[in-house]
Amino acid sequence: MILYWTPLSSYSASIRIACALKGLTPELRLPPDGSYRSPAYRAIVPLGTVPALLDDGFVLSESAAILEYLDERFPQPSLLPGTARERARARFLVRFHDLHLEPHVRALFGHLAPASRDTGIVAARMAEIAQKLIQLEDSLDGNGPHAAGVNPSIADCAFPATLAIIDAMLPVLGHAPVFGSRTRAWRKSLAANARIESVMEPYRAAITAWIAAKMKA
Repeated sequence: MILYWTPLSSYSASIRIACALKGLTPELRLPPDGSYRSPAYRAIVPLGTVPALLDDGFVLSESAAILEYLDERFPQPSLLPGTARERARARFLVRFHDLHLEPHVRALFGHLAPASRDTGIVAARMAEIAQKLIQLEDSLDGNGPHAAGVNPSIADCAFPATLAIIDAMLPVLGHAPVFGSRTRAWRKSLAANARIESVMEPYRAAITAWIAAKMKA
């Protein structure tokens, strides 16, 4: 099994977390010719995005689809909770991350360098992120240490990298991220998981170095 990834991709990190939780060790490959936009990569992955999974001739892109495929392909430990409502919450949270939180975070990447920063756009995106973090707080399962129950789920794979970017990026832009008590408790549970941390520790270092380089641009 091969995972095409890039070190700064939060979606790649989510798949690596899922693999770590399941004890899987896919071969990690960077896109050929140094870019996921290269013709060589698109010949393998038509959508031209990372991450992408190659499993015995089967090619799958889009992290949400990969998460569920891995859970069906390698059922134990399951990353989908036991009840229908818990599974629905986990799937909702993945969609919430992908469609409603991460795009606002990504929109700030081009404003990290002081020379290209638009303070109006930054302020607008910060307001959106603050609202989404409140909505995330309200959406978490308050009955367990994880996002959708007692055990880690696909939702616990989706968020850690993006939340790490928020931690590192917002102060550089003059804003302090505000997390609710439920979110803080959940993040503490994630940080206590050695398998998640095996992915997140180098990811945080990569993000910190990337932001520092942007600030010098």
